Amino acid sequence: MPDPLLPLPRRPLLRAYQARVLRGLLRAIASGPAAPLTVMMPRQSGKNEIAAALVAFLLRTHAVAGGTVVVCAPTLDPQARISAERIRAALAATDPLVPAAGRSRSRGDGIACGRARAVLLSANPQASVAGHTASIALIADEAQDVDEAWFNRQFRPMAASTGAPTILFGTAWSGRTLLERAAEANRARDAASPHGPRHHHQAGWREVAETLPAYGAYVEAERERLGASHPLFLSQYELVPGETAGRLLTRDLLAAFEGGHEPLAAPEPGGRYVAGLDFGGEGKDADATVLTIARVEAVEGNGLPGCAVVAQREWRGEPYARVLDEVRALDGAWRFDSISADATGLGAPLVAQLRPRLGARLDEFVFTAASKSALGYNLLAAARTGRLALPRDDGSPEAARCREELAGCEASLATGGRLAWGNGRGHDDYVVSLALCLRAAESAGPPRVAVGRGRR
Repeated sequence: MPDPLLPLPRRPLLRAYQARVLRGLLRAIASGPAAPLTVMMPRQSGKNEIAAALVAFLLRTHAVAGGTVVVCAPTLDPQARISAERIRAALAATDPLVPAAGRSRSRGDGIACGRARAVLLSANPQASVAGHTASIALIADEAQDVDEAWFNRQFRPMAASTGAPTILFGTAWSGRTLLERAAEANRARDAASPHGPRHHHQAGWREVAETLPAYGAYVEAERERLGASHPLFLSQYELVPGETAGRLLTRDLLAAFEGGHEPLAAPEPGGRYVAGLDFGGEGKDADATVLTIARVEAVEGNGLPGCAVVAQREWRGEPYARVLDEVRALDGAWRFDSISADATGLGAPLVAQLRPRLGARLDEFVFTAASKSALGYNLLAAARTGRLALPRDDGSPEAARCREELAGCEASLATGGRLAWGNGRGHDDYVVSLALCLRAAESAGPPRVAVGRGRR
């Protein structure tokens, strides 16, 4: 019996929806599942706490018999190490309830409880993980980010000789990840055997919100910010795969960009203007340099500023010196509050030549896989929430090319949550310029007086 004077946990280790999932997993593990068990929950809802509680329970119950739980995550640092800390916390909360000899301790590269231990490994294909055996269980955290072929080749055999259960934790992504393929198969198994232990377990964000109202308010704000059909909102909160048919913008989103306001040849009094500048090349057949100019507007029900495009200027193959001179002249006429410019590669020295004139108004944007992903997601969110509007199609070459590039822009969801986008068979200069212009509007901030979305 534990000493009654020892402190007990002040609150439950798991919330009701987490405890429901954990109980379901324990029932399924007791039945000796032949297929991996799956757990899908929305982002930041506590699925990793369930995984930690499961590992802690397995270590306690195997403390005398011994054995190993292998836990892997997409990266060793920080993900696997964060998982280790959660396991230590779950064990520490119940250590006062057991004799001193059975309390948890860190040992080498893992966590031990009696003769049982948990080993934390990286699931990165560059990591060396051979030689481990999962005799109690094999668990993958954030399994949607674990390469399926690598997992099946390096980790699944760890439980082959022991028959230990495999449990995959994570959230939805593209519909084709290790976790999602296993979850789809488990849903079919559960449908075929409705009275047996469940193979797939999940909790929706609405169930989480019943216990945590603040979480529900946050998710609703994200839905308002991104739009209910945004791939990030669908995958991270609705647990629905977020990838569409390979296009960045569907027909309804392209239609949502049509603002109907008139393009402008010069700024109107009282307007605040921003710009996005994407550098192309010099000479024949080079990409175009495109400058998009937009009026900053307020959008009803959205704390972020809107962006009503009023002009676009294209330079195709012209000398950079001439392009820079004309950009400076356009700034003199429109007096941009902010201008976001491509400072990647050859763009860096060009942007440097604009710095003396623009000063703090110049936002130097460097494209990486991560930064371009964020830019693309922001463009999608703007389409879904009415924060970006094109002017009426006036029949100009710029208007035609802009719409052509938007319609032809391709996209795919990559491991780690990144959105890859562009046009491998054409140009995306106007799309990049629009995305940079939207970024400039957000850095400039909303107008002091709401003037509507600009649809007139």
